[in-house]
Amino acid sequence: MSSTHSHKRKNSHLFLQRRNSSSADMTSYEMNNMYGNSNNDSNDTKNSNETELREQSSDDRTFARAQSEDIENQLLPSPSLNWQFKTHAQKFKKKGIVITFTIVSLVLLALFLIPISRLVRTPGKVNNNFSKRSFTIDQVLKGEFLYEEKDFHFIRPPSLLLSHDADPGLYLTVDNTGDGEFLVAKQLFSDSFSINLGKTSINYNDIEYIIKKVKVNYALDKMIIGINIKHEYRHSSKGLYFLKDLKTDTINPISPLSTGEPADISYVHFSPCYNFIYYVFENNLYVQNLHSGRPAMQITQDGSSDIFNGRPDWIYEEEIFSNEKAVWWAPDDSKLVFAKINDTEVLDYYIPKYTNEDNSASICKLKYPRPGTKNPKISLLMLDLQVGTVYALNLIDERNENDKPFKDLIIYDANWIDPNTFLFKIADRTSKKMLVKVYEKHPDFESLDTVRMLDATQYGGWIEKTRRILPIPPNVELGRRTYGYVDIETDASGFNHLFYYDTSKATEGKQITSGDWEVTGRGIVGYEYESDTIFFTANAIGQMSQHLYGVAFNLNGDSEIRTFQNPESKEDFYDYELSSSGNFALMRKLGPGVPFTAAGLLIDVFDANNIHDMHTITLIDNTTIEESLVKYDLPHKRYSSMVIEDNVRINYVEIRPAHLDVDRKYPVLVSVYGGPGSQTYTTKHSVFFEEAVSSGLNAIVLEIEPRGTGGKGWAFKKWATERIGYWEPRDITEVTKRYIAQNRNMIDEDHIAVWGWSYGGFSTLKTVEYDSGQVFKYAMAVAPVTNWSYYDSFYSERYIGDPIVNYKTYRDTAAVINVENFKKLERFLIIHGTADDNVHIRNTYEFIDKLNTLNIENYDMHIFPDSDHSIQFHNSQQIVFRKLYYWLQGAFNGHYKHLETAVK
Repeated sequence: MSSTHSHKRKNSHLFLQRRNSSSADMTSYEMNNMYGNSNNDSNDTKNSNETELREQSSDDRTFARAQSEDIENQLLPSPSLNWQFKTHAQKFKKKGIVITFTIVSLVLLALFLIPISRLVRTPGKVNNNFSKRSFTIDQVLKGEFLYEEKDFHFIRPPSLLLSHDADPGLYLTVDNTGDGEFLVAKQLFSDSFSINLGKTSINYNDIEYIIKKVKVNYALDKMIIGINIKHEYRHSSKGLYFLKDLKTDTINPISPLSTGEPADISYVHFSPCYNFIYYVFENNLYVQNLHSGRPAMQITQDGSSDIFNGRPDWIYEEEIFSNEKAVWWAPDDSKLVFAKINDTEVLDYYIPKYTNEDNSASICKLKYPRPGTKNPKISLLMLDLQVGTVYALNLIDERNENDKPFKDLIIYDANWIDPNTFLFKIADRTSKKMLVKVYEKHPDFESLDTVRMLDATQYGGWIEKTRRILPIPPNVELGRRTYGYVDIETDASGFNHLFYYDTSKATEGKQITSGDWEVTGRGIVGYEYESDTIFFTANAIGQMSQHLYGVAFNLNGDSEIRTFQNPESKEDFYDYELSSSGNFALMRKLGPGVPFTAAGLLIDVFDANNIHDMHTITLIDNTTIEESLVKYDLPHKRYSSMVIEDNVRINYVEIRPAHLDVDRKYPVLVSVYGGPGSQTYTTKHSVFFEEAVSSGLNAIVLEIEPRGTGGKGWAFKKWATERIGYWEPRDITEVTKRYIAQNRNMIDEDHIAVWGWSYGGFSTLKTVEYDSGQVFKYAMAVAPVTNWSYYDSFYSERYIGDPIVNYKTYRDTAAVINVENFKKLERFLIIHGTADDNVHIRNTYEFIDKLNTLNIENYDMHIFPDSDHSIQFHNSQQIVFRKLYYWLQGAFNGHYKHLETAVK
């Protein structure tokens, strides 16, 4: 697939300009001019070609979180590895309002899970000749504020494309013809290039199946198809998979069974060079050579409910990898490393299921380690495909004093730097220290070295979930003769920045970005070999916003950092995916206004307000939301901050009704999350629960980021270290009190409510416990943690530490203990799902038992049978948000003030 790009503009002129060269046409802004020399929340720069197709129905709507987000609310606005399609006839009939920012055809502006994602509030241009009115949660749940994003996903080449001329911008999409919908491969380089890969359904044994997942190779001659996908936990699933030969149009099951019949497989993926497929069946790893004609090789034999090969167990999936797989291939397909996770000694947790089709109850067993109990044991094994042998890597050397604290270790990340060099990171059990190790495997020798140790106690923090490193290949013309890599690390000022390591075993990296801001989102989004430029997203212009930046290496001096959006547009929120060479890009402007998505040459998609190039394709249809903006007034949103005690500045978002009457008083809803390192409230667009409350209930909404949250460096984040449950309620209460004092003439102080989901539910309950009814009169907590001793060990010990050493913190601040103070509320609401694998319903039941013991009855409770942490089962998500909305309406209307209870 060769092509000439001489008529196309390239990005290289943005960097490495000769002093006498002209750069007048550059749409970039000098970072140094903006900041001088100042020093300043469940992931990958590698473009996956994996796509998920999801069948939808029109009778209910669901909401899906954007991507890899656990209780920490790791707010990563990146595409997940699974791309979701929707058929044309179903485009606005989503099974729930389901969306992932990223690739879902139908993007809902509100991601909820833990916690509910924030919404746009910037009103669009509307026709004032039409009458306007407020909207409620019902209009939101009907999909009146949705926008449609056309399917688009770059197809990953077998190796890094070193020049723009080699990069056609190959991508996968869905086209609708008169005969239905088809998977199609196209190029951004050539408008005429279009390869039909087949329908979005397949026929197997005379039954028509909707394709749920699809992965196509770069040569466009083989495609992996997944059907009957059944989700397990946040990132994992099982389904039936097939391999389609696109040349012969034949489809064969991918199966380890001797019969060749399809089997429930955890996942199927291509290797980097597309020579192999690999998959996990019954927790054993299989690898199949696509050119040999032989069946798959079974690499492991010991897979069971306690032994996981090539895939994470529950806690590694939820807290570390945020992925369905635990396999890392060498870039040349010569080797792979896979994880073996042994859960034999991990505690069992049993989840009852009540709504089986045969009307019988059942019990699901989950391996779930709690603080202070046995963690899973993890090991790494290498398969050398050239010689057919498996090696176990020695993760630690117990004879080495530096390795002894890591005996009970956690693997945080792993990646190949070159075909022979594998880097991995291990942390101690409490995630305070990390070792970076490098394993080299050559035909004549092998070595394993610890290249550095990171100590989070030096800045009062913890080891965070890492983002993938970026391998940097040699470039002799620029004086680089070996492979190196770029990592995101904490600098001396406590901010997360880019560091370049010139060799795989370099002990110190060169810091190539700096300032009182952080690399955010997915971090590194692309690399351009021709100019040695790394593209990344950061919040340098505004702490709640995100823009695209680039930094070109300068091995002999300071690296130049540039942003490609106007620094005056401080509230814009951009996300990018780049093609392999960095020549093409998928641009998403996610807020604060109505989102806009386009793809084309990177240089042509810097500014969402200035997309005119004929080669750029628009991938967004805002018809539905634009029609709604004619009918409804969106609330007004203001992004602000407030200095409170200790001279700490707290960011918050204020949402006011569109037509505020200064002569009336308004109820207030405070929305909270507050998880350590999370950044929940940004300038991303969305119209969902909080906006519906502001509009339909004529209320003011405050969204508050307390101490310990992310995006502001470790000076702000470290407040949460071993203090979970302490600063969140104090900051939430203090900001609310000060806001009321500043706006007392328009605040109805008898109707102040606080609410949150998951960690936000914990923050809500702790706020009520701390406030004792002085500020807050109502509260709503969904799936709340009430005692961090009940949560998983990786998370709890990362932030609180060892439960024996820090037992007072677990007992006094990391649990809701003073339930007497809940008597001071007018009323509160508790919601939970019985099948919550993340925050077990034990948290709610034990809390309710304490209320009952003290004869406290001023609460309502709604339990959702067999719903997990997202509360989606059997139309639950429709119900949960209506329940929250209309319960709050009753609170604001005073309906609960005269309810007789045993305590009043």
